[in-house]
Amino acid sequence: MGVTSVVRGTHTLTYSHAAGLLTIGLDRTFGVGESFEIVVSYNGVPESTGFGSIGWNKYWFTGQGQMVWTLSEPEGARSWWPCKDTPDDKAMVEEWWTVPSTWTATGNGALIGTETRPGSKKRYKWRASHPLTTYLVSIAATVYTKITDTYGTLTGGSMPIEHYVYTADATKARESFKPTPAMIRHYAETFGEYPFVEDKYGHSAFPWSGAMEHTTNTSYGYSMIDGGHGNDYIVAHELAHQWWGDSLSPIDWKNVWLNEGFASWSEARWAENLNGSTGYQDYMNTFWRQHFNGPLFDNPDWFGATVYEKGAWAVHMLRGVMGDTAFFLGLRDYYAQYKDGIVDTPAFQAVMEARHGSSLQWYFDEWIYGQNSPAYEYGFTTADRGDGTHRTYLRIRQTQTDADPFTMPVRVTLVGSAGRSERTVWNSAADEWFTFDTAGPVTDLVFDERDWIETEATPADGDADGVPDTLDNCRLDPNARQADFDADGSGDACDPDDDADGLADAADCAPLDAAAGTPDEVTLLLVTPDAGGIAHLAWSPAPRADSYAVQRGLVGALAGGNFGACAVTGLGAPQWDDAALPPTADAWLYLPVARDAACGGVGPAGAGSDGTPRPVACP
Repeated sequence: MGVTSVVRGTHTLTYSHAAGLLTIGLDRTFGVGESFEIVVSYNGVPESTGFGSIGWNKYWFTGQGQMVWTLSEPEGARSWWPCKDTPDDKAMVEEWWTVPSTWTATGNGALIGTETRPGSKKRYKWRASHPLTTYLVSIAATVYTKITDTYGTLTGGSMPIEHYVYTADATKARESFKPTPAMIRHYAETFGEYPFVEDKYGHSAFPWSGAMEHTTNTSYGYSMIDGGHGNDYIVAHELAHQWWGDSLSPIDWKNVWLNEGFASWSEARWAENLNGSTGYQDYMNTFWRQHFNGPLFDNPDWFGATVYEKGAWAVHMLRGVMGDTAFFLGLRDYYAQYKDGIVDTPAFQAVMEARHGSSLQWYFDEWIYGQNSPAYEYGFTTADRGDGTHRTYLRIRQTQTDADPFTMPVRVTLVGSAGRSERTVWNSAADEWFTFDTAGPVTDLVFDERDWIETEATPADGDADGVPDTLDNCRLDPNARQADFDADGSGDACDPDDDADGLADAADCAPLDAAAGTPDEVTLLLVTPDAGGIAHLAWSPAPRADSYAVQRGLVGALAGGNFGACAVTGLGAPQWDDAALPPTADAWLYLPVARDAACGGVGPAGAGSDGTPRPVACP
């Protein structure tokens, strides 16, 4: 674009114009706070920059010369009109657009008049009632069909809603934009009255894949006007910008998260209005990412996922920290205090701290100025205190390696036979324990059930078998299938006696068969002689015994280490009658032994007084 003159009143001013910068020499010295007006005359064909600061096409790849549209964010306004092109420069704006007479030219604010101009042209005059920042000044002009609606203000008045769409899309537009009045009402009730209620709100279709929150007149991609509601979140996002970005504008692009993070969070707020807390939570989780690049403040990618999605999480988590009452009052204070003005992150922080009642520096240091997020690992156990109450011990570990421990309120849901209850603990250490007392035992614990922290939280898994410790029947030994043969709560990987037969697995030839394995020693023997000289033997059954044998020796031979010979085998019951009589002046020594027919063989016969196992003579 070429500049032809710069004038202040009757004074022609000197200027230089190079590399997109117009430098003006004033005709005299002005005092601080003194105002003056200059007129810059310019013409030419503007160069499109950035996202397409100005375009002449009506459709994606066709319709050149059938339309003019602008999208100046972040620094494209300078390519088509002289301005101090920084987001903190807000000014009252009046726009005169001269276009072919068959076109409609839309702009910011309210239409204050039209004029017929020579050459089959028509001039549209728009005036904004509130100051605008440069990147939000816009024109969209083509052959449009106008669709109207009305917003009922909080005070009982009305405000026009005007949608300018391609004629072929008019029917679809009536449906696609139908939620607009309800959205305005919801945001007005949440944040404070719509900022530009003296003017209007609406959309102008243009050839873009998304939308742009031009003040009072959002530019909206024509291809998204499809007669459905799959793009309602975009309508909500751009509308929310009228508060966050348009009325409250950032002092510089380092603070752009105050625009985009707030507008993205407002999408979730609309989902909450439609579908309650579950809808809100589900929507917030669409913004979740395992990793965001860089901090929110002064992020080098002004319009990337960190600014939009982590920005939404930052607003959401602040709500969780402050609680709904203080949080929403804080948002209303922030809007009321800085309406039509310039904001930065410290200003927002100060307003929210006033409602919170204490410093939030720790929060802003972590989530706004800092990077990354916490990763939690947790586990719990519950003990009966013996006094009618139970105590649950919760361990929380922060396992992230790319950031120091975060300080956050952590909500945990305790689940028991009596129902569910939520408790909040403040976690700030890398490894920390907490206790809860309950009337009944806690059978499960849900960490951050309502997703108030942008994080990954996993139950502790000490053996890395994919089963959380709180559910793992072998916490230190991998047991992914949770096999537990004897159903005793101790999994096969760590149970020393898998079949609960009293025989340690290491000494058990059949560790998964309680009926097989080396039988135990016979521990109790009763010998009852009768009048006919027959000795009736009965003994206690031995585990894993299929049959029994009796080893018989003389008491007199014990001193020489002789425990006798096998007298009988194959006894099916733990009893035997012995009709043999011992030699005179001696007595029988009986040693019943058990036998396993599977793999255990003959069991032990006990040990002598010196602890040495007695030899077993029976096969």
